[in-house]
Amino acid sequence: MGRTLIFFTAVAISFCQSYSLNDCVNVALENKRTILSATLGIKSAKKGFSGSFNNVLPSISFNANNSRTNFPERTSISGINVNLSEFSLDTTYNKADHYSSVSTGLSLSQILYNGGRNLNQIRRAKLNLEKAKLNERLIKIQVIQRVIRSYYNLFQAQELFDVADKNLEMSNQQVELVEKQFKLGAVKKTDLLKAQVAQGQAKVDLLNKKTSLANSRRVLFNDMGLQDSGQEISVSEEKWTLKTIPSSSELFNGLKDRNPSLLISEKQTELTNYNYKLIKGLRFPSINSSINYSANSSELSSISDAIRDDWSLGINFSISIPIYTGNSLLMQQQQAEISIDQAEYGYITLLNDLRVQAELIRESLENYSEIIPINESVVNSAEEDLKLVRERYSLGSATILEVLDAQISLFRSNSALINSIHNARIQEANLKAIIGSLDLEYKVKEN
Repeated sequence: MGRTLIFFTAVAISFCQSYSLNDCVNVALENKRTILSATLGIKSAKKGFSGSFNNVLPSISFNANNSRTNFPERTSISGINVNLSEFSLDTTYNKADHYSSVSTGLSLSQILYNGGRNLNQIRRAKLNLEKAKLNERLIKIQVIQRVIRSYYNLFQAQELFDVADKNLEMSNQQVELVEKQFKLGAVKKTDLLKAQVAQGQAKVDLLNKKTSLANSRRVLFNDMGLQDSGQEISVSEEKWTLKTIPSSSELFNGLKDRNPSLLISEKQTELTNYNYKLIKGLRFPSINSSINYSANSSELSSISDAIRDDWSLGINFSISIPIYTGNSLLMQQQQAEISIDQAEYGYITLLNDLRVQAELIRESLENYSEIIPINESVVNSAEEDLKLVRERYSLGSATILEVLDAQISLFRSNSALINSIHNARIQEANLKAIIGSLDLEYKVKEN
């Protein structure tokens, strides 16, 4: 049964919640703003997909109009009478008047054909929605990957701090022993100075490890989307063993089927094809139809009678055939073809890069499976060697340099073992991230 290490800060509070690796991952999935932003991207893509059906559905509109034209008072001259005795004008007087017009109606319009652009727009919107979902999944995997890395980095920093603390303790004991022997005249002063130098180096190393531990803790809480308030981080130490690693063909198939980055690149290639089809559709005829029902009256009070008895119905069909639009469509079509090639090249490049990364991680994990047992045996040998050398030194049959060398050897072998174990754990998570299975091991909220 693995032991549990607890990491404290100077302000650690005993009643704070303790976080395991699963807790850290789930907290990050709930709190990181990047995931929330990606979720909003899915909502936006859903709206875009719903809106892409607008051109396929008919458009119905209601219109009503009420107009009144006022005519002012007018006086017109109709004739002139002139004789020797008088001069007169024949005038006509028109009083102020107005003209009213009331109309209402319904109109329905429908695009019958436009070169397949409506269908391609729907397909493109659906691809954008799929891309948004894949992008959210990619971000979740990246968040999980960062949390796992920082989690094990914290565990690694804690163990290295413990090793450095143990190394300082041994250095202090060595200085005390040499001081006693120096006072008795059993050793030279150079032995005491060498022991004190090793003690000072151990103190410096411990201070560096303490700073590294504090920084690792800050990084972990930042990756979780929380502030470090002295919460406890519990780590169950289990012996790392190499699990079954997929073969090269399984890695390749996993990449193509599940890796979000690769799937997004694949969707992007499909999108560029639909963009090309949309531009190409502008060269095809466009057929539209409309139906209009309307009624007119001179008075608002009689419009209902006009709707019933004096209405008109119009059915229209129109066809638009592009003949020449300059070189704009040709240029757009050529640019779309270039974008298709770029997207395909990008997909192939990404596939090859990810495949190489997966193979490198696979080989490194196999290497760690051989290195870690060797490091464990080296640590055991270094512990036994230091024990024997210190006994010999106390009897005067070994030099201080032999003792210090054995102590440094133990310190380095312990550090190498710790680094290799935690690097193996991080690489294992990296491999799962590349083949797109890392997020499947943790609770992920679905939209």
